[in-house]
Amino acid sequence: MSSYGYSSRTQHFVPPKQWASMRVARELERKTGQKIIHFEKGDYQGPDFDTPEHVLDATEQALRDGYVRYDPGPGLPELREAIAEKMGKRGRPTEPDEVIVTAGAKHSLTMNLLTFLEDGDEVIFPNPGYPPDEVWAKYANAVIKHTPLTKPDWQFDVEKLEGLITPKTKLVIINTPQRPNGHLVENPQEIADMLERHPQVMIISDEIFSQVTFGKPHLSISSIESIRDRVICIDTFSKTWAMTGWRIGWTVAPKPVIDKLSIFLQDSITNVAAFIQKAAHAALTGPQDWVDNKLVLLEQKRDRMVAGLNSVDGITCDTPDGAFYAFADISGTGLTSQQFTDRLVERAAVAVVAGTAFGSQGEGYVRVTYACSDDDIDEGMKRMREADLS
Repeated sequence: MSSYGYSSRTQHFVPPKQWASMRVARELERKTGQKIIHFEKGDYQGPDFDTPEHVLDATEQALRDGYVRYDPGPGLPELREAIAEKMGKRGRPTEPDEVIVTAGAKHSLTMNLLTFLEDGDEVIFPNPGYPPDEVWAKYANAVIKHTPLTKPDWQFDVEKLEGLITPKTKLVIINTPQRPNGHLVENPQEIADMLERHPQVMIISDEIFSQVTFGKPHLSISSIESIRDRVICIDTFSKTWAMTGWRIGWTVAPKPVIDKLSIFLQDSITNVAAFIQKAAHAALTGPQDWVDNKLVLLEQKRDRMVAGLNSVDGITCDTPDGAFYAFADISGTGLTSQQFTDRLVERAAVAVVAGTAFGSQGEGYVRVTYACSDDDIDEGMKRMREADLS
């Protein structure tokens, strides 16, 4: 059969761009048996980042206590209360009924984009940004616009952003600390002041690395009272407590938005597994020394990675203030981002992500992850210095 009658809305579906090099690296490992240095994974790697023990204990206890049944709704009350308290400390006074527990941040983004967008609506994404966000905007037949972040500090140019807004603009997406470059958005008040002039625009603020910052504070646009009722704030347990595979996050928004999202959630996945919610509650309310120690360790690894990248001919890299990514400028090699990425994994067995996976502004850059072992960082840098990519 040549055609299965797929919906025209899925014509743009392709495997995730940011995972393309990981797919290549895994196939090379399978075929050759050679160890690939995995700087392309947007995840924690190795025993330096095992999930906190008290979270594992809470998971086991929840399973034994019978938290294995349906629990339709926006989340366990105790978890929603803890998240509301957490958001209050971030500067966004929050009631538990303004919280919904989701299957990670990506699930929340999907629900929000499909809930708010329809044919002809406009949505503005940062460039560079996060590719999966755009998949569901396209599915909704929305018009996608990109606001270029300024180099080299990757900040929003508020004048350029406002120039893209029309009466049809429904959503603006903000991500801080940013993927793929690790920089914090430093002017949320300026953005908020501008958006006050455009009351039809909702703001989705993706803050999954909110608790992975080095030296500079995380600033949430949801803390700004004048536009708080138009901000949908998304966060996750994945990056703070190394719970990436557990698929649990949260969203904070005005209660009417949460009520609508709760219907979406119940009609799609029913609920996030209750025992995982209990584990998340333990992560949020339990001892935080693991988080504090992880930040110290990540900062050391960041500095090790940045120094290593700057030791490679043709590469320069600034020092990001958050996340666990570095966005290295490889334009000095004379190669495009994709050429550099392809040759590096084929000739040096080091996997990175081409910057163009995150938008046109990523040309000349590659993204690397430093949440891995020091040995892998050192070996990866050695291979990059010795590689002939010409």
